[in-house]
Amino acid sequence: MSDQPKASIPPKKILLATDLSGRGDRALDRATQLAAQWHAELTVVHAIEGAGDLPDYRRLPSWRRPPEPAALVERQIREDVRGPCPRLRVVVEEGPAPQVILNAVANEGADLVVLGLGRHRPFGLAGVGRTIDELFRRSPVSVLVVKRRPNGPYGHVLAGVDFTPESRRGVEVAAEFFPEAAMTVMHAYELPYRGYMLDTKLGHDFAELETGTLRGFLDEAQLPQGRRERILPLVEHGPPEVMLGAYVMEQGADLTVIGAYERNRLFHVVVVGKGPRIVESIPSDVLVVRAERPAD
Repeated sequence: MSDQPKASIPPKKILLATDLSGRGDRALDRATQLAAQWHAELTVVHAIEGAGDLPDYRRLPSWRRPPEPAALVERQIREDVRGPCPRLRVVVEEGPAPQVILNAVANEGADLVVLGLGRHRPFGLAGVGRTIDELFRRSPVSVLVVKRRPNGPYGHVLAGVDFTPESRRGVEVAAEFFPEAAMTVMHAYELPYRGYMLDTKLGHDFAELETGTLRGFLDEAQLPQGRRERILPLVEHGPPEVMLGAYVMEQGADLTVIGAYERNRLFHVVVVGKGPRIVESIPSDVLVVRAERPAD
């Protein structure tokens, strides 16, 4: 088992990693909203990469020296915070962004990492994509990728499952994080010979079987009292990233949740799949729940 302390639910320590861009503003707004909702601490982390190339102002008179980069960054972050955030800390460190973030997660004892990502061509910036990929692989806690500017708390949560314990843990965490939100759980998969089975009795029987399997899967989930009855189970035939994305577009879900660990199929769709990844293709915010590492 991992030596990492078990993350609090809901999180008591949120860590926001920002590159000070527009997408970072959206993530800052969401992290601030979640910190208020959960009465949590918020630590904002920024990595200064290539700091050795900065000019050396030490020979100038003190009154002509610009503020240190770390001080400038902290001032900008604090000015960008909207609304009260009494338990705010800012950490600015030199080094590669993934390592600075992971070090901060360990040092701060964070329960959740929040990142910002644009909705359009989100992996157009290679550095951002590499940072997110590395955090998905190495972060000991769950990662929330923010694409949209928040308009209040999350109100409609979509959880994707593949019948693994990791994906069920994603459902459990989503239900505990957001107890008041509407919640849909979707199992999406590609059905062989789908065109021949759609309107046949065999096709309908197979769909009923899959729906029953999904309900049984949810029956084994540890959910807050009364929450199970408010979950809508859906079975869809098609690639998960396509079906989840279509649901978000048509039904207005503002958060998609995936419970993932390296061994399960959804992790590969999220992180290492050859086709469009869930994080890239779905227009909503995406929470990748880090399932507990199984015992060897």
